[in-house]
This record gives sequence, C-alpha cells and structure tokens, in this order.
Amino acid sequence: IIFTCLASTFTGALSAEVYEASSLRAKLAFIRERMSLRMKDVSPEKNTLNNIEKSIMSMAASRKTKGKSEQSDLSAFLKEIEDLLNNTMKKNILQRVTQTQADLEGGWSNLSSCTHPEDLDYNNDVQTLSTSHADCREQQNAAWSDYDTTCILARQIRENEIRALCNAFQAANIFPNPATTCSMDEGTKVPTIGNYLGEMAKFFRSEYDILYAKKLACDNATNTPFPHEELCKQKICEYYDQKISCDEKQKTLEEKACTLHRSYTCTLFSECYAEKVDVYKGLDTLAKENEEAIKSEWIAVSRIECLVKALQLEDAEVDAGITSCKEKVYSTDAVALTYKGDAPAQRTCTDIFLQPGTAVFSTRWYSGLPSNTPAESCASTCCMDTSYTPGYPSGAACPYVPGATT
Repeated sequence: IIFTCLASTFTGALSAEVYEASSLRAKLAFIRERMSLRMKDVSPEKNTLNNIEKSIMSMAASRKTKGKSEQSDLSAFLKEIEDLLNNTMKKNILQRVTQTQADLEGGWSNLSSCTHPEDLDYNNDVQTLSTSHADCREQQNAAWSDYDTTCILARQIRENEIRALCNAFQAANIFPNPATTCSMDEGTKVPTIGNYLGEMAKFFRSEYDILYAKKLACDNATNTPFPHEELCKQKICEYYDQKISCDEKQKTLEEKACTLHRSYTCTLFSECYAEKVDVYKGLDTLAKENEEAIKSEWIAVSRIECLVKALQLEDAEVDAGITSCKEKVYSTDAVALTYKGDAPAQRTCTDIFLQPGTAVFSTRWYSGLPSNTPAESCASTCCMDTSYTPGYPSGAACPYVPGATT
C-alpha cells in the first residue's frame, strides 16, 4: 500500500510579507488567504490519516482470523506508516505550528511598530537649529544697534543741532516793537541829538552782527551734509544682509519642524495603532481556528502511532491494545500555540512637534529673541502656500556698492 502525503509546506513566516501590504484591507485579506491555505492543507492530510487508520483497523480485523504469522507483509506496512508519520506528517504539522506562532509573534511585535511622537528626540535637532537661529538674531541685533547709533541717533542729534541754531536765528530775526516812544537818558552829552543817534547806530550795528552770525550758523549747519551718509548706506545693507542670513536659518528651522509636525502627530499614531490592532486581532482569530484543526490532526497522528504499536503486539493482546488506543486521551501540548492576549490599550499621546506659524510654536522657539530683531511670522510651507524666500525690502539700495547714487 502506498500512501501519498499531499501536504504542502511554507518556507517563511507570514509576518514579513503581511506588514508590507499597503492597506489594512489588503493585510487582512492576505492573512486570511495564507491562513486558509494552511487550513486547506490539513484536509488532504486528514483524509490520508483517515485512510491509514482504516487500513490499520482492517489489518487488525485480519489478525483475528489469520494471526500474525499469516501476515508476512505486516511489518513492512507498519514501517511504511511509521516513516510517513515521522518524516512527513508530524513535520508538516509542527511546521504549520511554527509558522502560525511566528505570525502571532509578528502581529504582537507589530503593535509596537507605530512611531510615538514622545519616543523621538528629534526636537534636539530643532533645538540645535534654534540655537543657531537665535545666535544669528543676536548678531542682527548688534548690526542694528550699530546702525542705530551711527546713523539714526547721530542724524537725530545733528538735526536737533540744526534746529536749535535755526530757531535761535528765527527768534533773533524779529525787529523790536517798543512799548513806549524813544527818549534820551538823563545826562546825555551835548549835542544830545547827535550823541543819541550815534548810540542808536552803535546798538543796532551790534544787534545786526549778532543776528548775522546766527544766520550764518543756521545756513552753514543746514547746508553741511550729514558726515556719515555713505557709511550709513553701508551699515544698513550690512544689517539687511545679516537679517537675510537669519531668515534663512529660520526657514531651515521651520522646515525641519514642519516635516516633524507632519510626520509624527498623535493623530497619525492613533491611526497606525488602530490598524495594527485590527491586523493582530485578525491573526489571533485565524490562529485559533488553525490551532483547532492542527490539534485534531495531531491527535489523529498520535492515535495511529498507538495503533501501529498495538498491531505489533501478540495476537491475544491486539484487541485490548486497539481499544486502549481508541479510548486514550492524547496530549496536544506539542502543537499548542502561545497567545499574548488582547492588544494593549493605546498609549496616551501629546503632540510635541509644533506647527510653525502658530502662536504656541513662536512662544516655544522665539520668545527669547531681541525685541529689535524678532523672527518672521512664518518661514515654512506649514504656514504658507509657497516656499519662503528671504530678501531685501522694497526700495533698499542693497547690496551695498561704494559711491553708488540712489
């Protein structure tokens, strides 16, 4: 009698292929398909085992009438069955157990494969970029303070000086309007009229000289160019150059933060974990169905092994041996699966990768910047539709070209 084992074998665990599927539906469908194939593999082997058992029972019945000595081919037949059980049947069953267990382990491990934002230290990268950006804004602030002192404040002082000189001229350039008529002082020398007029001429000449000096001071101050004009053109462009450099650093910082914000959110984590739980539940359910069929097959193999041994007994002991095999409770510990239980509850989650352009992001990363050189309100695609491009303000005569006219 030749028994053909129709069981197929699997060369790898299910998990690696399952978790490359692009969607939850595809993953679950794939799991069911592979598990179903394993269940189908049990059917032909079960039929083979049933045929083997029937053949053994037929041999047992023949022993009652012919006796062991009359069946010369019995030993060869039993040896063939033992080889089939040990070298094929049991190996296939144990291989399916191993693969199914690997699926369960893979599903369980996969529950921890979702990236939790709080497990990442990528804010260290953002912190490094933030430090570089903050240092740059300090340099920008220093450039502004230099420009402010050399140009804005100095120009204001210069304008105040001109205003004071010209105000003094304007105040003096008013002809007096005496409240009373002119009168000579007591004791005016004779001729009184001549001396009086002489004193008047001397007085007004002195007043004129004073007024003219004030006019000259006002005109000279007004017509004298601001001494730092060219230097200030250079310094304002140096300030804008520094600002552009800082804006570029802010852009780098915010694009990094934007990528993290989009990639690692609590919402994405929740969606990922829910999907992994569904996959795990599907694996767990199908594994239990598979285990039941495997245990049934293992019991059948164990019973046949018992029957084979019973047929090798003396004629008087065969019936009792067969009855014992039929009544015996066989252990399935060798093919029992180990289950992890229900999937753990989803971890709590707090978003730590903040969105650039929001008040909470600015408070987190820009609150310590100098008041004269704050960060731009937005420098990334997280808060604007187009890419941020730093540049000179409209109307600025920059970059600086020595001697250029504006």
